[in-house]
Amino acid sequence: MPPDDDPKALQRALRRSVDAAIAAFLAAQRQRMCDLAPASAALIDMIELIIGGGGKRLRPMLCYLAYRAGGGPDGPEILRAAGSLELLHTFAILHDDVMDQAVLRRGLPALHRRLADERRAAGHPNDADTYGVSVAVLAGDLALVLSDAMMAGSGFDKETVARALVPLEEMRVEAVAGQYVDILEAGDPSTGPEEAARIARLKTAGYSVVGPVAVGTALADPPPAVAEALARYARAVGEAFFLRDEVLGVFADAEETGKDAESDLRRGKPTTLIADAIARSPVARRRVIEGLWGNPEATIADLGVIREIVQASGALGAATTAIGVLVDEAVESLEAVSLMGGTPGRLLAALAGRLR
Repeated sequence: MPPDDDPKALQRALRRSVDAAIAAFLAAQRQRMCDLAPASAALIDMIELIIGGGGKRLRPMLCYLAYRAGGGPDGPEILRAAGSLELLHTFAILHDDVMDQAVLRRGLPALHRRLADERRAAGHPNDADTYGVSVAVLAGDLALVLSDAMMAGSGFDKETVARALVPLEEMRVEAVAGQYVDILEAGDPSTGPEEAARIARLKTAGYSVVGPVAVGTALADPPPAVAEALARYARAVGEAFFLRDEVLGVFADAEETGKDAESDLRRGKPTTLIADAIARSPVARRRVIEGLWGNPEATIADLGVIREIVQASGALGAATTAIGVLVDEAVESLEAVSLMGGTPGRLLAALAGRLR
């Protein structure tokens, strides 16, 4: 790892180091799968395909930086522990794409669709879609199991790992609860801003930010004041993260997000942005949103109509303002316990600042 006086170099090196730790771990697991059944090693290839396809390594980075900011020393143990969260994310990606019937992931066909196409090309058209979904789910299952194995084998002592398992379990249970309610309430225009925010805190903020920071903090076991400051940082950044994610879901194109732009629209994903736009809009425009959001036949032109109404309602401006306030709160949390004096703290602040 580079010295702690160059945040950008540290970020680049961290990604390389985490990826190297994951690659070494998966190489051993590939041999294990080969020993069990040679064909099953293809599941490791699928996991590597998802990880190698892009992504920002946000969860490993937040875990690592919280650990370092909490006083934990650099070393292979934290890289392996942080890397386990990328395997957890891979599990979530694979299952989420199946549940959402996604077309794209990171600019490429979602794995279940790619597998279905390969099955058809191999001369098995009748069961191609079922095959694609089944194998993608199995690859996700394996990624989840291997995430646990990588954390357990990270090199930290049992007491330290046990401490980290508490927030790790919490973030996973919260994500499942949030995903269930997200599916349950998809396309329901009566979902208000408060309920949509509750879902997003469970499904997105906790899993993407609050949980990874809590895991890194637990591994470091810092003084209570530092632990609480990192938790406040995570709550603020988590909230800003899901608000930014919702804005991108409506206003970004497929090239920026790597997903088909209409996916949230067609599924009727409950978001605070849409719920707030409905609440702010006059009846006629409210009915337009309610008629389009959750329509499986919605087009990119319909998304353009939604964009115009959301912007005109003031919901976009309110979300953007809220993101700025939350980022400021996050940085202030770090400053309150003098964490901005070190590179991990400054890089945590920089990650928050990117959400503006």
